[in-house]
Order: sequence, then C-alpha cells, then structure tokens
Amino acid sequence: MTVRVTVVNTLNNSSIRMELEPNESVEDIVDTAAEYWGKDAGAYVLRKGSKLLNGSQRIEEINLYDDDVIEMIPDPEGGR
Repeated sequence: MTVRVTVVNTLNNSSIRMELEPNESVEDIVDTAAEYWGKDAGAYVLRKGSKLLNGSQRIEEINLYDDDVIEMIPDPEGGR
C-alpha cells in the first residue's frame, strides 16, 4: 500500500510530497529528497517527530501513514 508523506528540508523550510512503497528504505527517501534539493545525501538524515530514522529501515517498519510529515536534517553525527 502506497503512503503519501511530506518531506521538509529544515535548512530552507521547503517541502516535497512523496509516494512511498512499503519496501522502500529511509535511505531511499533521503537519496530522492537530496537529489531534488541538489544536496549530498550522505550529509542528511530523516527525523519523524523527535526520533531519528535508521537508513536501513523499511517504510513498513517505521509506521508511516498518509499525510505524515518527516524532516530532512543535517546528520548530527557528520554524515555517512
């Protein structure tokens, strides 16, 4: 089942809507969003609320729902 979410770039407060499949990973989202904004994907992570999302987790594992908002933030650990 496809999930539609909003990804917010916290550096410039812009956002994109994404349709995600359950087998996609958090890393896939970061890669797509970073490419959209012309950023280096390795320097960013995703956050849902106060929780950082693990790059290897699948959409089905992190309980994303339609209309959820996730944030792309600079990696606090310095990137991959």
